[in-house]
Amino acid sequence: MTKKLPPDQVKYPRIHENDRHLIEHMWNDEKLTQSEIARKLNRSQSAISRELKQGNIFDFSNLSKRQLYNLEIHSRIKYSALRGQFIATQRSVRRGNGSKLLTDELKELIEHWVNVEHWTPEQIAEAHVSDIEVSASTIRNWARQGKIYLRPYYRKRANNTDAEKVKIKTQYQKQREIDRLRSKLKSQGILVRHSIYERPPKINTRRQFGHWEIDLVLPAKMNNQRYQDTTAIMTLTERKTRFTALILVRSKKSSDMIDAFKLFYERYGKAVRTITADNGSEFISWDFLEYVQKQLKIKLYYATPSSPQQRGTNENRNRKLRDWYPKGTSFKDVKQRQLDEVASKMNAMPLRQALNGKRPMVVFEQEYKAMQRYRRAYEKRKQRMLEERQNDEK
Repeated sequence: MTKKLPPDQVKYPRIHENDRHLIEHMWNDEKLTQSEIARKLNRSQSAISRELKQGNIFDFSNLSKRQLYNLEIHSRIKYSALRGQFIATQRSVRRGNGSKLLTDELKELIEHWVNVEHWTPEQIAEAHVSDIEVSASTIRNWARQGKIYLRPYYRKRANNTDAEKVKIKTQYQKQREIDRLRSKLKSQGILVRHSIYERPPKINTRRQFGHWEIDLVLPAKMNNQRYQDTTAIMTLTERKTRFTALILVRSKKSSDMIDAFKLFYERYGKAVRTITADNGSEFISWDFLEYVQKQLKIKLYYATPSSPQQRGTNENRNRKLRDWYPKGTSFKDVKQRQLDEVASKMNAMPLRQALNGKRPMVVFEQEYKAMQRYRRAYEKRKQRMLEERQNDEK
């Protein structure tokens, strides 16, 4: 004897085109109730209710909700099987069930943009890449059904355990001690590292252009936990526009780090106000600090140790860089020209959430031009005030 399932666990078949014609006759002509139609067709009452609403051809938008519900239900719903079937077909195509929509050419295009250009389905759908007129959910459904191949992508989720919370609390205590020592060093006139907690609010809220985050992506390690080679990739990301620069570094030595930063400064120096770094040995060396902060007059802020979330923008772009250079890759054969090509591709991708679908390279160009106009106007005001002061002295 089979056990009878509760009503909320019974699985009913889908409503098909023939069922819709039967619903039209039973509702419009025989005036049956929703529960009666559900029993006759072996469907749930909620499914019949939804079907009647989506196939209703009456428009009562001019009536209030109270006036509408005062009408008898058969007077406010006239069901059309044709309309119901049309809406069901539309939804089927949006869900990706319409197999005729996926051609060999479209399959090849989607796989190229995802697997080779490293775009996400959301970026492809919103930017209408190469006239691919399908939604992101359709692309992912096709991948789940095995109709197209999308490279595996894993997102690491943050999960602070009790031990990690204790560690974070200890880090805050250490940071307070660092701040105390920093104040003492400042009073003695010694060059010090600035904490991320000293950053102005306009940097934290991304209101102002020109504030960058910096990191170093290291090569693969061997079995003895030593790196295969000394070459690394310096990544710099502008916080407001998410624009990314990639610079090849010969090693973590101070001289090589300074040479790499010089190349970055030659290209984007006029768009730099501050830099935020982690506490890696390559960034806290006095030679690097003195070059950036003393010679270039760029203030360096340092994040709390073991807190990559404080440089979340840069960490996000580092994960994207791994699409081209996965973990375990050696950088000894990588050229700067290749990194420039990868950076161009990353900056050409529309960012749906961070930039409302805009591309970092476009937003960066707009912000850079606005910054230069502001600086020219500031220099003119400064020069005019200086001339007025000199005239007053005469």
